[in-house]
Amino acid sequence: MRNRYKYLAHLITGYLRQELAVEERIALDKWLAERPENRRFLAELEDTPHLQERLRAFDEIDRGRLWALTQSKLGENGFRLPQRRTYRISKWLPYAAALLVAVVAVAWFFVGDRQYHLPEAARTEVADIMPGGNRATLTLADGRTITLDEGRTGIVIAGDAITYNDGDALAEVDEKVKLTWLELGTPKGGTYQVTLPDGTRVWLNAASTLRYPSRFSDTERLVELTGEAYFSVTRDSKRSFKVVSAGQKVEVLGTEFNVSAYSDDPETKTTLVEGKVRLYLANERNQETLEKDDYVELVPGEQGVTRGENLSKTHVDTALYTAWKSGYFYFKRTPVEEILRQVARWYDVEIKYEGNIPSETLSGDINRDVSLLGLLAILKQSTINVSLDGRILTVHKMN
Repeated sequence: MRNRYKYLAHLITGYLRQELAVEERIALDKWLAERPENRRFLAELEDTPHLQERLRAFDEIDRGRLWALTQSKLGENGFRLPQRRTYRISKWLPYAAALLVAVVAVAWFFVGDRQYHLPEAARTEVADIMPGGNRATLTLADGRTITLDEGRTGIVIAGDAITYNDGDALAEVDEKVKLTWLELGTPKGGTYQVTLPDGTRVWLNAASTLRYPSRFSDTERLVELTGEAYFSVTRDSKRSFKVVSAGQKVEVLGTEFNVSAYSDDPETKTTLVEGKVRLYLANERNQETLEKDDYVELVPGEQGVTRGENLSKTHVDTALYTAWKSGYFYFKRTPVEEILRQVARWYDVEIKYEGNIPSETLSGDINRDVSLLGLLAILKQSTINVSLDGRILTVHKMN
């Protein structure tokens, strides 16, 4: 208990000094969201003249009696303060933030029926939702589906065997089939990696599917993507590498790029990090992908966007579209609707809107290891009003 009080004082001190780390701001925001009184308390602390007035009053009272009474009050909850030390609060007045331990104790003592509760992960009126992790299934050519180990990060397709990254065997590939097609799929809240037969590495984001052969042909290396993936393609001057996704085909020899082709997003985005790619419009006919004459070539820092029959490119901050691979969300004037789409995939929740979709944009970055309530506490610092009920995340109308 004592450590919890000290931690709250640390959080408020850091807030007033504008020195909080992301994780600390999340903890403070969760405490502020618990009760309106908590927000009012912090607002009073930010009112420096009012704070100093209270501290002067505190300096004038019988601190010995206050200390004993505070010990008695806190002792009811099993919390004991250390033996009193003698000092004068007035010396600290120029350093209001450093007084917060005393202020928290005094405020807790004086407010009576308005006790301030400390941030605690287990204290919440809504069941929290943990972030995603290493979750995926592998579907073999014979229809077998294997649930992959959440304790591993990826698999390797090599020769006649499929193994985990650490070399542990997973499955055998039928030698009688020249090109056995495999399918790696991640659910909402899941990511996984695969190393393809040519050494190309692919990071698969949540709610995505990658279809690929256990052996590439002698003329090309072709894979099919639904959802989002980051590719680090092994160079092969004799065989181009092709990624087929919604309405487009990407062709490369060796490079690094990200493709986002979710069905709930009207745009398919190809973001180039290294190398050079050619991006074609494509359509489907008789289960074949047909390239059209329209295409663009991308250089590092460019993004190709396919929307229906339209194909364009633009310069972008590539980190915005690849941050997920490194384990964090990164927003830069990102529309709320896009942010919530990412939230829905990573935390496996359904988004509902009351009224129109908010038109504002947000900027910032946060580790994807944070729980959903932690993320929502940050989003609520904007004008967005959201609530969580089970796995339904509702965006309410603005007041």
